[in-house]
Amino acid sequence: MPAPYRVPAARRRAQRESKVFDVNAFLTKAGIGRTVLRYSPKQAIFSQGDPAHTVFYIQEGRARLTVLSKQGKEATIALIGPGDFVGEGCIASD
Repeated sequence: MPAPYRVPAARRRAQRESKVFDVNAFLTKAGIGRTVLRYSPKQAIFSQGDPAHTVFYIQEGRARLTVLSKQGKEATIALIGPGDFVGEGCIASD
């Protein structure tokens, strides 16, 4: 009975690496469920209280996440940049 064929280590490594999900390649193109948008500096991406139905991925630039208190005071809660997601809370909400 012949010994079972084993895939060489370099080839196994290449197969594993080719299966790695490339988020940048996936999100750089518009398609089903994806839209590429550009925002101007200081332009609001979404506002507190808006329905949570979108996840944003920051490809370039920066964004500031702020909240507004009932007294009207604004507080920065996060600074996000390339590679960051925002709005992912909508995935877990009803």
